[in-house]
Amino acid sequence: MEQKINEIQQTLHEVLDAVNDLATNNENSFQKLETDMTTIKATMVTKDYMDVKLADLKGDLVLLMRKEDTKLKALVDILHQKKVISQTDAQHIFGMDPFPQAAL
Repeated sequence: MEQKINEIQQTLHEVLDAVNDLATNNENSFQKLETDMTTIKATMVTKDYMDVKLADLKGDLVLLMRKEDTKLKALVDILHQKKVISQTDAQHIFGMDPFPQAAL
């Protein structure tokens, strides 16, 4: 009978050791996962940040396009003054997108 109790106790200790090992491994995995999530949160881009950067980019692009539009208008004026293109052609070009001018 005492031998049977010793076998049961030994089996119980083995089971408890296995459960303890499993719990330790799970805790280590969860700690690593928490560390990974913290790193991801620290380095990810937020929607607000993206909105600001996209608005800045849009502003920069519009500024560049306006500079090019100014150059185009100057070129059209020169071509019209030298009678390379007609007034109608110049007005047609000035009326085109992205920055159309109203007819004067």
